[in-house]
Amino acid sequence: MKKLYPLIALTIVLVIAGFYGLDHYRKMREQQQAQTAYLISRCVNQGLLSLFALQANDWESNPGQLDIEEKRLKQRVAALPETVGVEKPFTDWQGALEVCEQLTLNSNRQHRTIFRPLTEMAKKEIWSLQTAKSEQFQERRKRAIYRTKIAAEAADRYLDDLQADVKSLLDVSRISAEARALTDQQLQESIFAKYRKGQFSKSRVLQYLERQKTFYQLLTDNPKGFTLRGGSLYFYNKNLHRQADDLNRALLQGEVDFFSNWRLIVQH
Repeated sequence: MKKLYPLIALTIVLVIAGFYGLDHYRKMREQQQAQTAYLISRCVNQGLLSLFALQANDWESNPGQLDIEEKRLKQRVAALPETVGVEKPFTDWQGALEVCEQLTLNSNRQHRTIFRPLTEMAKKEIWSLQTAKSEQFQERRKRAIYRTKIAAEAADRYLDDLQADVKSLLDVSRISAEARALTDQQLQESIFAKYRKGQFSKSRVLQYLERQKTFYQLLTDNPKGFTLRGGSLYFYNKNLHRQADDLNRALLQGEVDFFSNWRLIVQH
């Protein structure tokens, strides 16, 4: 019997050690999952902050802001891992870094799609009446209008696309199911429950673009039907004059609203 005491004592020690070991492992995994979720949430938030900066930009005065903001987003996201304080990399963390890197690339790509056409739309020489008869400028105008229509579609569904992008990247990542679930929970609570679609009106933007396309097509198709006098259009045909005048008036009235829409893509 006396020989059993040491074995019993050893068993008890091993059980206690195992219990504490399992508890330590559980706490470590919970911490790692929290760090993983925090990094990805911060990464998504940085992309949205970048969007807000672009929304507020004056594209006529600062056409280069898109390139500046793209570099700035990359720098901010690259600095995020240091703020978390991970001492030793782990699988979920490596997966989170990969997701964050791809999210940043996708955000910058989406921002270029949405805002790059505005740099063209804000160039006065493209829409100048001095170039109304120019087929070269008409091609530039057509390209600008086409790209802006695509931009309007992307702006209208920005948050839905972002949420789908995050989910897709998480699903194919090497992040554990537990960490993905926690990440999704934090994203819903701290990002997608707080940010919402703004008052961006795709219909008004498309209406403005269609009027612009019709107006300049009318001028291009009738190069001998008008001339410029003192910077204003003078038409030889009354019907042509009426059509162009109505369209031009609508464009002048809608220009401010058009550019204002791009400030309303997402609200906080």
